[in-house]
Amino acid sequence: MITCTFMCSSSPLRFIFSSGARSVLALLIFILLSIPAYSGWGEGIQAELQPGEMVEVDGYSVELSDISVVPESPAALINIYSNGSISSTVMRAGEFFVLKDMHNREKLGVKLEEIRREGYLSNESRAILEIRMRSRPEISISMSPDRDIYRSGDQIRVEVFVENRGDGNAESIRLLLNLSEPHSDVLNGTMKEIGKKMRRSLLRPGEVWRERICFQTPSLPERDSIELVAAAEYLDADSNRYRSETILPIAVSGPVELHKHVQEIQTFGRTYYVINSIRNTGKVRLGLSFTDSAGNEFQSEGVAVKEFELIPGESKIISYAVKARHPGEGLVLPPARCTYSIAGSTYTVISESPVVDVFGPQIEAKRYATSGGDPDEFQVCMEVKNTGNRYAGVRAYRIFPESVEISDGKNDLSFALAAGSSRTICWSVRCPNGSCALPPVDLIYFDSENNIFRCEVPSLRLERHLEINTSGKNITDSHVVETSRSIQKREVESDPSEFVLALILLISALIWVRSI
Repeated sequence: MITCTFMCSSSPLRFIFSSGARSVLALLIFILLSIPAYSGWGEGIQAELQPGEMVEVDGYSVELSDISVVPESPAALINIYSNGSISSTVMRAGEFFVLKDMHNREKLGVKLEEIRREGYLSNESRAILEIRMRSRPEISISMSPDRDIYRSGDQIRVEVFVENRGDGNAESIRLLLNLSEPHSDVLNGTMKEIGKKMRRSLLRPGEVWRERICFQTPSLPERDSIELVAAAEYLDADSNRYRSETILPIAVSGPVELHKHVQEIQTFGRTYYVINSIRNTGKVRLGLSFTDSAGNEFQSEGVAVKEFELIPGESKIISYAVKARHPGEGLVLPPARCTYSIAGSTYTVISESPVVDVFGPQIEAKRYATSGGDPDEFQVCMEVKNTGNRYAGVRAYRIFPESVEISDGKNDLSFALAAGSSRTICWSVRCPNGSCALPPVDLIYFDSENNIFRCEVPSLRLERHLEINTSGKNITDSHVVETSRSIQKREVESDPSEFVLALILLISALIWVRSI
């Protein structure tokens, strides 16, 4: 059996107030008071500076202006520059200086860690500074609606994210929500229900606070945006007040919805339908005036102005046929328009402008002729060009009538043309009695899907005229005359200068004969 005996011959307070204990306690208190309270301060930055040097920290310039190297009490003169102002302080090793802003809030802390003397001249000494920025909360607010656009009466659901992006705690946070004028009263009932819940006692750095709100879309006379304003009021660790705010535009459609649709990819030569849908999404009967057109890129009979009425929730479809005038990508149909009146004011809603890609070949052809090498011949040429954006197979039959003699070439053609390419075909022909009329040529072309198209080449008239020269012989001159123009004739008259020249030559010849 073990027996332990504790003996206390005096009171414990006697030790606390003993001379040795008092020395230890005084030392601990001195140490605690000598250490600056870094709670609420950010990470420290150390800088070793000579007199005249400075360091930049988060918009502040900290300069070591001078050093006093008095052996008993070395000190440093520190200047802090910010926004055109200067603050100066004299510090000794171990001291901590706090710079405050105009609102008496702590912004910057500078501790003089050590002064290293290199001699009795101050410019040979250095000071080691530790610089800290005051930790501050920084609230950022973002909002995300559940739709891009809302109709009158819809429920708008919005998620609100409150994030502390600073390096200090945010305390006593209060989230305030409201709509911009003149719709601020829409949220009154909603705020009364959820306003008490939208508070938070603490939000640490990097932490996100999430809230959801729901309210009814107000009724607007035309498409517009309402603004949801979210503001956060909060404190930092020193009870300084802050406020952050953000605005979310929310698109709200008017009482009339108008949409214009057409097939976006089309084959050239085919007919397609434009469909306009009109709907009254408001709460009252509306009288509407509707107008639309196919624009310059498409041919159509067009749509006249239509007048009609729609009750709330009623829809109407207006459609018409269009056909592209030529192949091409990015062809645009103009928007449709619908006009209505509410409370004496007139409003107009405009639809989308559909963009269409039209694919297919398009053949353009022209024919011309010149005189051939033989006086009785004509050279007739046809230039065929594919101005579309797809391959084309081209054919033609009975290009010349039976009365025309073809001396070079065939009376039909068949070839392929790539998009953007062209080809010229020539014939040598003779006309009966020197003149003939070439009727229009019907070019048939088709694409890779065997869609058939036609192109008509205009008619030509070929004529031959007789001219008389000075020798009295007939000279044949061939001319090409288009059917749309009048026939041209040309006669050759005698030149008086040629008669004078001939007379001079005759006299010279007679003189030469007599001399013989």
